[in-house]
Amino acid sequence: LQQQIACSDRKRPLHTFAQLDPSLLLLLSFSSRPHPRLTMASRLARMWQPGSPQRRVFLPEWWMAALETPTHGRNRLPTNCVKFEVHPQMSKHDIREYLEKVYDAPVRSVRTEVQMGEILWQNKADLQYRKAMWKEEDKKFAYVFMKKEFNFEWPVMFSDNHEVEEIAKHKKEVDKVKENSVFANSDRSGVGSMLS
Repeated sequence: LQQQIACSDRKRPLHTFAQLDPSLLLLLSFSSRPHPRLTMASRLARMWQPGSPQRRVFLPEWWMAALETPTHGRNRLPTNCVKFEVHPQMSKHDIREYLEKVYDAPVRSVRTEVQMGEILWQNKADLQYRKAMWKEEDKKFAYVFMKKEFNFEWPVMFSDNHEVEEIAKHKKEVDKVKENSVFANSDRSGVGSMLS
């Protein structure tokens, strides 16, 4: 049986597997060795067979991930701008269409930036004869500007953070101590804080 499958892999193209015995098809579908024609694409669904359900999900290779940006400083963005890390093959038009059609976002303009991946050098100090050992993949970022009325706020993912509650609790205690010290030293207006 294994020899028959191996011979059929070499001789028959993919679309003629339907003419094989059904027991062979069952073995082929669970084969540990992938078919050479199916190794190139990662998200192709299996070939449709009579009796199989209709495929209703389309899984594209592209992806988008929203990135959190600083709220102050020179790297901050306007409130109507959102920064995404996108698939390297996506163009400005693809990003705009994806956001408008899928999420119904009011996109005004899209700007993209390709950032070179970091290079791991053999010797960082020797600038003349150093060799690159490894380079990370380049990353593509998209700055999507929405209409002026749009205000993007990063969602609070973990509101029950224990550290934040502890810091707020200590701040309240410090404020109470300040109030007490001002009340206790109200009659010592001319004396510095060092002597009180």
